[in-house]
Amino acid sequence: MATTLLAGTMFAQITRGTIGNGSFTDYSGYTSQAYGIDFNNDGNIEFKIADGDLEKNYITYAWSNGGNNVCASSEGWDYAALLSRGTSIGASSAWDGQGDAMINATGNGYIAFRIKLNNQVHYGWAEVNISSTAVTWVKAFYQATPNQAINAGDESSASIATAQAEWDVRSLGDKTIRITADNNEELRVYDLSGRLVEKCVGNKVLQLPNRGTYVVRGNEKVLKVIVF
Repeated sequence: MATTLLAGTMFAQITRGTIGNGSFTDYSGYTSQAYGIDFNNDGNIEFKIADGDLEKNYITYAWSNGGNNVCASSEGWDYAALLSRGTSIGASSAWDGQGDAMINATGNGYIAFRIKLNNQVHYGWAEVNISSTAVTWVKAFYQATPNQAINAGDESSASIATAQAEWDVRSLGDKTIRITADNNEELRVYDLSGRLVEKCVGNKVLQLPNRGTYVVRGNEKVLKVIVF
């Protein structure tokens, strides 16, 4: 399946990554529909994200000492920490992962990543909304300057306004999603085959035909949501 990628955007030294979709076979031998985070927009996914046990998500990545890693929680190296906005992500973070990590938390927050690009270490984050039945990956950014820390949620090292429309989507379970929007932009919901499923303007709760992964597109922004 072709990987669908969002457009990358540069804000000062902090770069927006892309969250795509596809399929892969993990070390246990089963094939799963998966998100992938491509932090530097080069077409290579640094972190693969698939449905895991108990309807949580499972992150896998190429691991080596000093290389790609996920910030671990106090539960252990194989559980990703869910951080609050403003948490510093850098060399002193808990980089204890060893190639995979389960998301075992509920709520909204940020997951910290260490990314090795061109033999240099960078730090980044991904925003996630986690309910008891779904994990929605909202966006991902990384610090383009090597070895420099970044704060969770920081999208710009300067105060730069963007023209990107402000809207969001969240899975509610039972094959429904909630779209919140602060303008009259038309938003369109597609399944992974590219078929238009729904469209709306403003705040809406939409009933979708099936469980699975959907793509919500606006004029300048694209989000994906897993619907249960």
